[in-house]
Amino acid sequence: MGILGQLERALGVWYPDPDADPDDTNPVVTVAFREYVMGRLGEAYSLADREERKVGEPDLVAVRNSDEKRFDLITCYRSRMFAKEDGDAYLPWTSPETYAAYLKYAEQEGNPCYVIFGLHGFADEPKFLFSVPLAEAVFDLPRSVLKKYEVAATKDLLP
Repeated sequence: MGILGQLERALGVWYPDPDADPDDTNPVVTVAFREYVMGRLGEAYSLADREERKVGEPDLVAVRNSDEKRFDLITCYRSRMFAKEDGDAYLPWTSPETYAAYLKYAEQEGNPCYVIFGLHGFADEPKFLFSVPLAEAVFDLPRSVLKKYEVAATKDLLP
């Protein structure tokens, strides 16, 4: 990470002005971030974009070409984090019901499932990127968990 990214973190850019109310759930934003993730995975993966899906099913199915290992991916772009009453930052990314449906799907399928988060910047070029195992990606995700799974621009998204 460059000096600018470190400075942004030191200054608290993890969650900008609470009066700004971007529309992170806009379908155009959702598709733009999904395409960004597909581009980051590159030629090493065969990808299936699941535009038509039920609640609780992942957005992408990625099969690593080298060993044919399958990954189920949920993509989520958010422009900001929020502060709780105690001052800690968190990322509300889904509802408890949808999160439970994701967990059920992952258990039934048995494939590694990751939530790929983009934060800040733009959906097609987020400033921060995280690849969080679904089991740790609770619906009110604390910043401490996100920091643990940050992916640098030069690193692979998946293990």
